[in-house]
Parts: sequence; structure tokens; C-alpha cells
Amino acid sequence: MVEVRAPDGGPALKVPVARVDLEDADLRRVEEVFRSGWIMQGPKVEAFEKAVADFCGAPHAVAVTSGTTALHLMLHAAGIGPGDEVIVPSFSWIATANCVAYCGAKPAFCDVDLQTYNMTPALATAAMGPRTKAILVVHQFGMPCDLDGFARLARERGVALFEDAACAIGSEYGEARIGAFKASRAACLSFHPRKVVTTGEGGMLLTADADLAGKVRRLRNHGQEGGHFVNIGYNYRMTDLQAALGIGQVARLPVTLSKRRAIAEVYRKELGSARGIALPAEPSGCRSNVQSFMIRFPEGGRVVRDRVASALFSQGIATRPGIAPMHLEPCYAGTCTGLRLPNSERLAEDGLVLPLYASMEPSQAAEVARAIASACRD
Repeated sequence: MVEVRAPDGGPALKVPVARVDLEDADLRRVEEVFRSGWIMQGPKVEAFEKAVADFCGAPHAVAVTSGTTALHLMLHAAGIGPGDEVIVPSFSWIATANCVAYCGAKPAFCDVDLQTYNMTPALATAAMGPRTKAILVVHQFGMPCDLDGFARLARERGVALFEDAACAIGSEYGEARIGAFKASRAACLSFHPRKVVTTGEGGMLLTADADLAGKVRRLRNHGQEGGHFVNIGYNYRMTDLQAALGIGQVARLPVTLSKRRAIAEVYRKELGSARGIALPAEPSGCRSNVQSFMIRFPEGGRVVRDRVASALFSQGIATRPGIAPMHLEPCYAGTCTGLRLPNSERLAEDGLVLPLYASMEPSQAAEVARAIASACRD
């Protein structure tokens, strides 16, 4: 195991919060691309798109530079623009709101459920207004949200439904994998190093809408089509080097997902009866890829959460606090004066993300769980 040392020179981390799980074959594919002399967007990107589309069950896949740029192009190509509002959960990475702002539209922040950490149709309904043009759901930490409920809401209100599936490759909703839900216009994946599949940076749009996919393909390459620049576009192209890194990871995703879910089960078994700890709920019909596993300390809040994190760090075990709500961030606070989203704010205060990665041993997860239980007793 590679030793990971804290940036501040603290103790070596014997259990990091996440680890990139690559194999020699992945690196050989990258070397082959490098030696071929063709390293920009090319045949490997096309092969990577096909591999992800086939795995997820999506008719069309378009690879881009990041999950953020995938979200941007998705909304832009769908016609989201100035004067529009898009419902987004506040308990999410800032890119979920930023992609709306990139289009000149306004993110309308919504609260989330305390058990799943996801937005619900009822909460989204309360956040909707006369300018609502779309709902952008997030499958937080890989846990699928209520897509059927959101599809009904979108139909009733005459708005579009989109999925921020940055964390959710391999997650399942009903009988299908995330990315195959045809009632939403599109879903976007991220391949950041914290994700289940990584290309360093990178993202992908999945959709059944051939017209939308075509627009995104054009926009990612400066708006070029047929030798002419028909739109003002962007340079959002993925490279063959990145795609080569991801192809093998997609091929072994079933094994990777099995290992990640096994680690989550250890946490559930070891911490399920622990006093003062709340575990994330997995609704019936949903199956998470367990991109991250966040527990809560609802009785002790930030004080207990921080005490536990400190105790674990002293033993070389890394953790991360819950996500900061976007409506409280300086870049959006000015437009959200007086907005209170109590569940999102509470999750940021009492949530703790535990170590989880495919190469993690079940014994390590059990050790982490015992350290948490001990810190709670102390």
C-alpha cells in the first residue's frame, strides 16, 4: 500500500478517505496512446464513450473535460438561459449550481432529505416558481433519488428534468443503471479522482436524445460541424490519454462495485446499533455504487463529529466533513438572503464521510468503525 501523508506534515495516513485504484494494464493503455503520437480526442475517446454507454444502458454518450463541463453543455444545449430558474439541491458540490449560472440562469436552491441526502419531489415543489424551467436532481454520494417522482413533477409543471450523476456511475434505479432513465433529458457523469471511475479529470453526458447529444458533440469542439463553426462553442474535448485510463476501469466495474458495496456493508453492520450515529438510507428499488459513505451524529452535531474526526486522524485514518450548503457560500449568499434550508445546513454540521475505496480491506473498515465507536464513547 502506498503511504499517503497529510499535506500539513501530519501523521502518515494508513487509511485515506479515498484511493485511486488503477492497474498496470491501465497505465499500459495510456503508454500505448502516448507512443502512438495521437493523444488528443480520437479513437480511444470514442471507445470510452461506447464502453460507458453500453455499461449504463444509454443510447448516446459524449465525453468532455469534466463533470462540470458536461453539466454546462447539457443545460446550454437544452436551451436554459437568462430569465430561467433551475431547481438544484443546496447540499451538493458547487458545480451543480455553477453550471446553471454559466448559462445566465439562476439556481433555485432546494433542501434535501436527512436520510438519503437527496432532494425529494415534495421539497422541489416548494422551491418552484413561475420562472422554473428545469429540475436538476443530484444522486448524492451515488444514492439514486426518486426519479419516477421527479418525472411526474416535471410533467405536471411542464419543465425539463436533468440528472447530475457525477457520483453515480454503476448505481441502479429499479431495473436499470443511472444514465438509462429516459424520462430525464440527460445525465452527467464525473471522472474526477474521487469518483468510482477516474480519468484524472473528465466527464460524460448520457442521453437517449440524439439531437441533444449532437448539439453537445458540436459545442464541445468549438461549435464545429462539417468543417464550419456553426455555433459559438467551447474547447471541452477529452483526450485519448484520459480515455485510455478509463476504458479498463469500466470493464472491471462490476468487481469494483461489489468491493465498494462490501465495505459499506461492514460499516452498516459495525455501526448499525451504535448510539448517536445515523447511517444513510438506501430506499427500496435503489442501489448505490457507494461513491462515498457519510454517517451523521444527529445528537452531538459538529462538536462530536469533529471530535471523532480528530480521534481518527490521530490513528492515521482520514475522513471528510459533510458538504457545505451552496446557498451559504459567498458567491451565492447575496442572492439567497434569508433563505434557510435546515436539513442541508444540519448535514454540513453533523456529517462525516468515511474512508471507502475498492482496494480497502473489510478488516480496515471494521477498524475504522471500532475507532468511531470508541471515540463516541469517550
